[in-house]
Amino acid sequence: MNLERLRNKLLFFRQTFTGRRLFNLALQTVQVALGHSRLCYYPSRLTIDIGNICNLRCPLCPTGRGDRSASRGFMKIEDYRKVIDTLAPFLTHLELHNWGEPLLHRDLVAMISYAKDRRIPVSISTNLTVLEEGLAEDLMASRLEKVFISCDGASPETYAAYRRGGDFRLLITNIRRLLEAKKELKNNYTRLKLLFHVFRHNQHEVAKIEDLARELGVELFIDRMRTDMAREILETARTSIERDGEWIPTDPRFCPFDMEKNEKAKETACRDLWTTSVINWDGKVFPCCSVYGDEHSFGNVLQRPFAAIWNNDEYISARKEVLNKVEKSPTICHTCKANGFRHL
Repeated sequence: MNLERLRNKLLFFRQTFTGRRLFNLALQTVQVALGHSRLCYYPSRLTIDIGNICNLRCPLCPTGRGDRSASRGFMKIEDYRKVIDTLAPFLTHLELHNWGEPLLHRDLVAMISYAKDRRIPVSISTNLTVLEEGLAEDLMASRLEKVFISCDGASPETYAAYRRGGDFRLLITNIRRLLEAKKELKNNYTRLKLLFHVFRHNQHEVAKIEDLARELGVELFIDRMRTDMAREILETARTSIERDGEWIPTDPRFCPFDMEKNEKAKETACRDLWTTSVINWDGKVFPCCSVYGDEHSFGNVLQRPFAAIWNNDEYISARKEVLNKVEKSPTICHTCKANGFRHL
């Protein structure tokens, strides 16, 4: 680890981990270890989907293919402030994305600043094809912790196969704009990371994307693909494979499934119900970032206090199910567990 990275980590710790947050994390650690379903602390991580609208048409994303089982819109900044004011004392990380493109929200920079003023580290994930004039400078001035940049191809043709409606050359230009703004503002804090999901059509470009990341001077995160993101936790691995098999990589290093057994490659456990929460643009609360569709909401933070939702019947029932306790009140988490949990 170089000296600059160490300095940033120390700065992150000093700015983020207040006494109240450390106490909240201590309670979290104890109650997770004891397997409690009713919690006396708040989540330390939060995802707020500030807008589930996107300019691309990625075929395995419900937003991209026009799935309307979730209401569409952008979060009002006054609603955002209400959420942050409630949870800021406990949060050690905030993500301002999920089902949409955050750069489309006109108040994104103000939202980042509002959280940063309360010493909350903020990250976004973006396709970076809608970078308006001056936004690169504003983003780097806001001192985001991380910017994940979706780049599922190291060439225009491969990129366009999944990021439909995107422009590979524009993406690379915008990455360079961010890097230039970062340099001009002497921002040594924000980390830019290319996010490369490995599909069948791009698995041959893994080495090439590594070269591209080095050339640009950004970090790289290579991740497994996901099948239909609105359905993956609602169905068995076999169903996902049969429907989306054309996208699944043949390279076993990157395949999320055991293709011979038609099963998910690795059984996983879930801790999201104890550590994080997801809030959609309209205030609906969900147990994790993989849950899509209004019908699966655990409540609405604009209608009820978050504390009441965090320990309501749905959350407690879901936690008991994951803990293998007798619980017959079904939630989306029951379905997810029955299907072997998500393969993230």
